[in-house]
Amino acid sequence: MHNPKLPEYLGSVSTPTLITWGKEDAIIPVNCAELYRQALPNARLEIINHCGHFPYLEKPEEFLKVALEFLSSV
Repeated sequence: MHNPKLPEYLGSVSTPTLITWGKEDAIIPVNCAELYRQALPNARLEIINHCGHFPYLEKPEEFLKVALEFLSSV
């Protein structure tokens, strides 16, 4: 699943981007979320506590709140 060119591709994305991540994600560690945020020039990172790999399924109300706040700000 790893693409060495991913940072290069992400650096060219100018669209405002919301990254949501479960703090207890056992599939992809939360430190990867910060790497994505750093690679995307116009990104915002929201980490959801007590949540794993699927924030939209595990914490739908919290996910929706974060998503709506982001959408209202762009």
